[in-house]
Amino acid sequence: MSGFNEMNEMKEISGVRKIIIAGCIIAILLSGGGLAAKFALKAMKASEKNNTFSLVNLYYSKGEYDRALDKLELILMKNPEDKEALELMEKIIAAKENSADGNKASGNVNSNVNVTLDTDGLEMAMKSSIDSMKSELEKNNRELNRQLEESNRELNRQIEKNNAEAEKNRKVMADLMKKQQEQAAVEKARQEKIIAQQKAAEEERKRKEEVQKKEAAEKKAAEELLMKKNAALKKEISGVNDEIQKGKTALNSGSIASAIESFKKAVELLPVGDGDSSVEPAFSASKNSEIAELFYEASQKASSPEDKKQLEELAVEYAKNAIQLDPKASSSQYILGMDAYAKKDYRSALQYLTKAVENNNGNSHYYYNLGRVQFQMKKFTEAKYSFATSCQLDSRYAPARYNLGITNKRLNDTKAALSDFRKAHEIDNQHENAYLEEARILVKMNDSAGAISAYKNVVRINNTNRNALNELGTVYSSEKKYEEAEEAFLQSLALLQSGTEDPLTYYNLSTVLFNEDKMTDALSYAKKAYESSGSLTDNRFRANIIYNYALLCEKTGNVDDAILKYGEVLKISPKHLKTQINLGAMYMNMNPPEADAALSLFLNAYEIDKNNFEVNNNLGSAYLAKEDYKNAILYFQNALKLDSKNNDVRYNLAQAFASDRQYDNSITTYKELLKTSPENYDGYIELAKVYMAKGDNETAAKYLEFVQIKKPDFKASVIKSLLQTIK
Repeated sequence: MSGFNEMNEMKEISGVRKIIIAGCIIAILLSGGGLAAKFALKAMKASEKNNTFSLVNLYYSKGEYDRALDKLELILMKNPEDKEALELMEKIIAAKENSADGNKASGNVNSNVNVTLDTDGLEMAMKSSIDSMKSELEKNNRELNRQLEESNRELNRQIEKNNAEAEKNRKVMADLMKKQQEQAAVEKARQEKIIAQQKAAEEERKRKEEVQKKEAAEKKAAEELLMKKNAALKKEISGVNDEIQKGKTALNSGSIASAIESFKKAVELLPVGDGDSSVEPAFSASKNSEIAELFYEASQKASSPEDKKQLEELAVEYAKNAIQLDPKASSSQYILGMDAYAKKDYRSALQYLTKAVENNNGNSHYYYNLGRVQFQMKKFTEAKYSFATSCQLDSRYAPARYNLGITNKRLNDTKAALSDFRKAHEIDNQHENAYLEEARILVKMNDSAGAISAYKNVVRINNTNRNALNELGTVYSSEKKYEEAEEAFLQSLALLQSGTEDPLTYYNLSTVLFNEDKMTDALSYAKKAYESSGSLTDNRFRANIIYNYALLCEKTGNVDDAILKYGEVLKISPKHLKTQINLGAMYMNMNPPEADAALSLFLNAYEIDKNNFEVNNNLGSAYLAKEDYKNAILYFQNALKLDSKNNDVRYNLAQAFASDRQYDNSITTYKELLKTSPENYDGYIELAKVYMAKGDNETAAKYLEFVQIKKPDFKASVIKSLLQTIK
């Protein structure tokens, strides 16, 4: 029996194990592996332990203590500290000992009691447990998947955020690196420029030294050759040089007469040739040129016009003598060229200075003054070359650089001109005109800040430069810096000589004062501009000045004077658009309106500018006043095309539609107005009137009652009267 029972028990246990294992396998398959599989394995281990405990308890209940203890040993082998197993083992051992004692007392009694295991019930219980476990695993799996997805989404969001931040930081670093590189490049270029300037200056110094050495050597060689040719001439040469030195000293002391006497003696002492013309003429020419140069230099420093004229004439006389002796005497050719330039004989000046440059191409002043002559003769390309060459020969000569800028400006090379003007005042920071021309170019380039800075430098150098002050005021005005503009114009007017007038500055100042709402002062200066405008030959300027005066008369309430002055504008400039608009508007504002006169002016304005908003709107108003609704609608529609957001025009258009019995168009237009201007309560009232005209009193009443609710005090009597009419 015991063998049979044990066999049955093994079968039962085997069935239980199969059920448990099957349940675990199902759980693993349902989980799809991964994290759910771990939970399934954990559940399997827990089930194994529970099953073992079930068997232990079964054996214990049957009194099969040894078999129970064997199973407990399996549990304790895996976990020797399993408290539950240890406690159960102590219990079984105690029961076993008690059982042994009982057997000894009662003898061996063979029990025929059999305990059978309800395997069907256990199987059903295990199936239920498996189903429950399956459901729980599925639930856990779904929750785990949800959490995993959420974690993944959060991780992706964080990754995207980190990537975006990294990209932002990369761009910032890239921009920073770019700026640093640009700054480094600018600094490098600046240093290279400084080095180049220093190098050029050093080269120019060396060149000048070489030229001086060459000239001195040539001069010395000529003298030495002459002395070698005829030793007897040594005394005469020494005498010539002594007299020239005396003349030079006399000039420096301001004694022109003594200088003339000394130079005359020097010429008398010049050696006479002995048939060989290669030495004495050259020496004589060089001494005549030297004297000519001394007279010319003195003329540039003369304190009186009389002295200047006398010295210039003497310089020319000796220069001519030198050229007769030596046609290649460059300094004398230069003097004759400058004399012709001063007399505005540009053709002769061009010939002499061209020869001077040909015979001495290393003198920067020769090229500079040749460029001046070429500029006066409008030979701008040639002038540019001459000024540029002068700058190459002497990079620190500001006048040459400035005139190169003026020439480039005339050739429409604005960029080059701006660079030249800036270089000119870099060389000479007191070069007033260089700053002034820079400012004018910057105005055309719309660089107001740069222009203002340049104008301020002009005023810093010369605070009496009215052109700079007036132009500065104009720039300030264009930037709406009216206080600064006012100050500049007032400073300019303060420099006016007694008894002189400046209508243009008066005009500019009046417009600034008008924008500052200083109407009395604005009118005063507008009147001054008007009264002095007769001196202007340009009718455009005169028309604008008179228009400005008329406008200020109108703004200050002097309607009659305004109409008269507007009329004066149209006599001078019949197509003055603003005058036609303003005068027409004044006629329309009269009581009653002079619609015909206004209409004539507006139609003239329309011929000048068909796309002018004011013109089209005013034409609409004029035709509306004349009850010509078709034309009123046409021009109001034109005005709306030019300014679609203008609700004043839209209101007028709606009225014109209503007056022309185009009620649907009027309603549509009023509603368009009220969409963007919901507090236009006049619009609601006029819309109600249109509905009344259509016979839709119910809708009309709604709009009127709406106004009553929203704005009880707004035209209450009018609304009340209209509602009474409806009811």
